[in-house]
Amino acid sequence: MLGQAFGDDAVLVATFAPGFADDVEYAVGLSATAEARTSGLDDVLLADAHNSNNGLDGPDLGHVTPGSSRSFDMMSAAREAGDRLATAPQSDLSVGVGHVETRWEPEEGVGPLGVRVMVTAVDDQRTAYVLIDGNNMEPGLRGEIVEAVAEREAAAVDAVEVLTTDTHVVNTVEAENQVGDEIDWEPLIEVVEEATAAAVDDLEPAAVGMATEHAEVTVFGNDRTETLASHANAAVQMGGALAASVVLASLALSVLLFFVT
Repeated sequence: MLGQAFGDDAVLVATFAPGFADDVEYAVGLSATAEARTSGLDDVLLADAHNSNNGLDGPDLGHVTPGSSRSFDMMSAAREAGDRLATAPQSDLSVGVGHVETRWEPEEGVGPLGVRVMVTAVDDQRTAYVLIDGNNMEPGLRGEIVEAVAEREAAAVDAVEVLTTDTHVVNTVEAENQVGDEIDWEPLIEVVEEATAAAVDDLEPAAVGMATEHAEVTVFGNDRTETLASHANAAVQMGGALAASVVLASLALSVLLFFVT
């Protein structure tokens, strides 16, 4: 859990890397942010880094569900991060952003937003947030990106985390198309280093504000997917009976025409 405070607010980024995980259910994230606020923080933005998964292998898809051991790990980490951030010294903030539009296509696991990096600098401590437009990452890639950025002397970054946007534009052809599955890792790491260097060069004093609002949004969630699947199953079952009826009717008509003609 990477955490950074901005006044009385904070940003937390959660990852289970090098372990495997996929989506974090809303109830788990809500509980984790509540744990982080117990130390006096006001608004807390919790981001699922979504950066290490073994695809469709294994006994499950890696979802972090309420009541699972990983959900309690996340809540404990959020509470500890909140405790440390609430008492950590604060200083003036500088922020820089770098963006590289990559040459890869969605079929190769990277979306049109490419790679974006934000670097924050507070009292000579720099933190890099790397955002790749993709849907999760191949195991081990996140670690190599973090190591490469941290070791880059020109950037002088103290902490790094890699996130994916969880876009599904890369899943138009197949369900499993993670970052690093179809492309070589080294060119991607070089792009991340380039974007990080641009973000460092862009550093300048900044002010940060956070607020929480609630809105009602209609989404195509799991319940609608299950409903659609049930309709499809019913159609398949009816299709079999309908196909048999059509075949029998065709045979009967053929026999009738044979005797008539």
